[in-house]
Amino acid sequence: MKVSVVKTIAVAATALIGGVLLFISHDASASGLPAERWFEIELIVFSPGQSTELKEQFDREVKPIRLGTSVDLVSAKYQPEIRSLLLALSHCDANADAGRGFLPATLRNWQQWQPPYAALFCISETEPAAWQRTTLFPEKLVNTALPMPDSLPVVLAGESEQHQPVPYLAPKNAFALTELASKINRQSNQSLLLHTVWRQAPVTEKLAVPSRWFAGTNYSEKIDYWGQIRQQSVTEYDAALPGIPVNSEPQDNLFNAIDTVLGQLQAAGKLEDMASPDQQLPKISDSLSNLPDHVWQLDGLFKLHLDHYLFINTEFNLRRPLPEGAMQSINVTQSRRVISGELHYLDHPYLGIIVQIRRFEPPQPEPVNEATSPDIASPEPVPRTPNR
Repeated sequence: MKVSVVKTIAVAATALIGGVLLFISHDASASGLPAERWFEIELIVFSPGQSTELKEQFDREVKPIRLGTSVDLVSAKYQPEIRSLLLALSHCDANADAGRGFLPATLRNWQQWQPPYAALFCISETEPAAWQRTTLFPEKLVNTALPMPDSLPVVLAGESEQHQPVPYLAPKNAFALTELASKINRQSNQSLLLHTVWRQAPVTEKLAVPSRWFAGTNYSEKIDYWGQIRQQSVTEYDAALPGIPVNSEPQDNLFNAIDTVLGQLQAAGKLEDMASPDQQLPKISDSLSNLPDHVWQLDGLFKLHLDHYLFINTEFNLRRPLPEGAMQSINVTQSRRVISGELHYLDHPYLGIIVQIRRFEPPQPEPVNEATSPDIASPEPVPRTPNR
């Protein structure tokens, strides 16, 4: 009898403890408390100056870095999405006073003193003719891609203090290695390329998504991704050789374009050897897919994952102009186990990477007091009926 009573008490106690734990976990999840660990990653990337001569010889062949499912925190900073803003504008009308409602009274007659910019608050792109439209309602064909600058600033910081559930750039007050970056930049043989801080919650290596970072000079107008020099336009060619007529030999332009494409494919390793003599066409692989649209001085991926310990995997391509005018691409791939709070240096003859990973506690939401909550109206007092 006593044994059964003891067993009953033990089962009841176990059920009670399980219910309490379940209630606590449910209450924590309902309150919005972060259940994952967040870290703050500060990254400094620099390169030695062009005057530095090293004995190491690196292959000039470009090793492509595929973006895949990476997180890009740089493009949104320098190339924001403005489609919604542009599509909300009306088409320009020469007979209408467009945009007067958007301007203060002192600037509503600004067209008189600045006529070249009269169409600032409307879309001046020509619409297709009625017979050219494929839909019932006219579409606004607007170029929403802002051009990338010729070079990017070294410091990349976020604008907001608000915490986000996805990886995001940290504000400027989160930078802790500013003095170290300044010392590196003051060295005559070193050039600072990137200094940034972002926040994320690392996951396992299987689920980790790398972040993409690019910085430095934009070489897109000079070379393509494979390092091939871009062909000059007709205007530039005529300016260089004014004695040659513009359309004297148009077929040469076609042949030059074909040679350029073949050179790009050969530089990328796309033309494979024929399997048999009777095969007519070479096989072309899909290596051109998932590559960056611009050619930056520094471009690559940084992956942070957590498997009992913190690990980082970096892969960057560094473009380095050579004295003879060509462009050298140096691939730097490194992996390391890191400890939070410590300063880690990934050394390379042409590229230096400094990383510090710090614990970050996201701000907890303020608890809602139901007694003082404005959403809950307090009951009005019931007037008492005087006794007669």
